[in-house]
Amino acid sequence: MNYYRTFLLLVFVFAIQLAPAQTEEERIEAEIINIQRTVVGKLTGHEPIKGKKTLSSRASASERKITADFLSNSLKEIGLKPERNDYNVKNKKGDQFQGSNIYATIPATNGSDEYVIICAHYDTVENSPGAIHNATGIAIAYYVAKKLAELEERNKNFMVVFFDHWKSNMIGTRMFTKMLQTEGYNIHSMHRSDYMGWDNDEDRAIEMLASNLSLESLYRIESPVPIYKRTVATPESRFFSNFGYDTVTLTAELKNADNSPFVKQSSDKYTTVNFKYLASTTSIVYNVMKAMAKE
Repeated sequence: MNYYRTFLLLVFVFAIQLAPAQTEEERIEAEIINIQRTVVGKLTGHEPIKGKKTLSSRASASERKITADFLSNSLKEIGLKPERNDYNVKNKKGDQFQGSNIYATIPATNGSDEYVIICAHYDTVENSPGAIHNATGIAIAYYVAKKLAELEERNKNFMVVFFDHWKSNMIGTRMFTKMLQTEGYNIHSMHRSDYMGWDNDEDRAIEMLASNLSLESLYRIESPVPIYKRTVATPESRFFSNFGYDTVTLTAELKNADNSPFVKQSSDKYTTVNFKYLASTTSIVYNVMKAMAKE
């Protein structure tokens, strides 16, 4: 019996020695996926977001409030101090809009007054779980904020922002930008992700619209995958540019038709998200932000 046990132990030790060691790249990918599965899962109703409560979409006032609370608590969990940019406004037609943008600052360690903003909208169209549009954008911003907060040195301030009311003529974005203008923030650049998480051809390529060559070059330097240049401005990028802000918009390959066919539908679910692709894009964004933190 002792010989048998010794034999099994030797086989076990030998098997461990033969097993391929996990590379650092694989470890990072696994870490990102583990965190982002939880974020996307809760935002899309794949798993409960609070107690036994699951979301069907993030369109109604009640579900957007639950989402805002979840995002605020999630920022607290990574050591940040979340704030709310609440608004209650009417448009020219007299329609009332009440909501909350959730944000947190990751302060510079050198006293800089420049802010780099990493953002995404958290609401959806009605009856859509909004996985790729835009729980994945939230997941990118959240993970990047978490890792930036862990850096020992940051030569710029970073701000993570989750916008409300995108589907209503970007009311949340408009109100938050108004706050930035009123309070005189010195904005270095704004970076947003949307429609990210579908990669049918499995090349992990992304599409990018950057307002200047310096920002575009930085992403290309940090990207091991193809980056296609977007030629059509998004409403958000035009809006930010109107205020003089440099911007970057990241999406899946919209121009090459490699984007989720389920966007804005009830089928835009957690199960359609390619989390390896999402992790790849997230890693690129973080590496860009880390490079900015050293500038």
